[in-house]
Amino acid sequence: MISIIKAYQEHKRDIEKFIIDNINHNGITDLNHTNLERFFQTFKSLQTLYVTNENYHQNTPSFSRDYKDIEYIGTNRSSIFKTKKLNENGEYISSPYICSVTGKTIITIIKKIDNNYLVMDFNLIALLEELGYVTHALFFIKSNKFIYGLIGYGLTLLSFILILYSFVSFLFYEGTLIETTFKSIISLTLGLAVFDLGKNLLEHEVVYKNNSPHEKSESKMFIKFLISIITALSIEALMLVLKISLTKNYSDILNAVYLIGGVSLMIATLSLFYKFTSKEK
Repeated sequence: MISIIKAYQEHKRDIEKFIIDNINHNGITDLNHTNLERFFQTFKSLQTLYVTNENYHQNTPSFSRDYKDIEYIGTNRSSIFKTKKLNENGEYISSPYICSVTGKTIITIIKKIDNNYLVMDFNLIALLEELGYVTHALFFIKSNKFIYGLIGYGLTLLSFILILYSFVSFLFYEGTLIETTFKSIISLTLGLAVFDLGKNLLEHEVVYKNNSPHEKSESKMFIKFLISIITALSIEALMLVLKISLTKNYSDILNAVYLIGGVSLMIATLSLFYKFTSKEK
């Protein structure tokens, strides 16, 4: 959704001109039901509209593309106009916000015509698609969330299987206790790394995607994932050193040194990455 807002902000002046010019060029002075319903032919992205008098009392039904609601005729809409300041042409265009009724991102247009106020709500994504600034945006957003959600929950499920396997293999072990303990710890650390990757995917691409800047969330997710990998590899290196000390098989100590060196290199690389990304921000 952040990219949708950015697209709107980038083309905001042209979008506002398109809407206002179409309202003005229709030359509607008589705000009767037939003329109001024609706006849905002019604007494919128009969600709802209604008209209030100069005292902000609604004097028409609330029109949508498929129906008209007469329930709100006579309703005092002054609360909507309290924070709205019209320009010298009697026009007001809101910033994008979430509609409490539909849950969709919309913008509200208010146009003063004679002693009446025309209030129109536009679906932002549909408006950007109508003008060609984005293409199939809603499908892209939903499909992205579905795929990331599928992968994230799949990784989470896999981590639970690894954790369960580590406990089962430890309780019903075959062979020596030390060897079984090492295998269980390896399964647990692998489960930890897989779970953390799945959690980060869900957190940054599915659950809280709309609430954080895209660039920041990507680098944050990458840092968290690297920390999980470093933690898992550090535990593996510790287990390897302990295993060598218990089995007295010192010929494998070189492998432990390589593993510890690799972990140290990853820590140094992560530190540099964090330092440079912090400077850019």
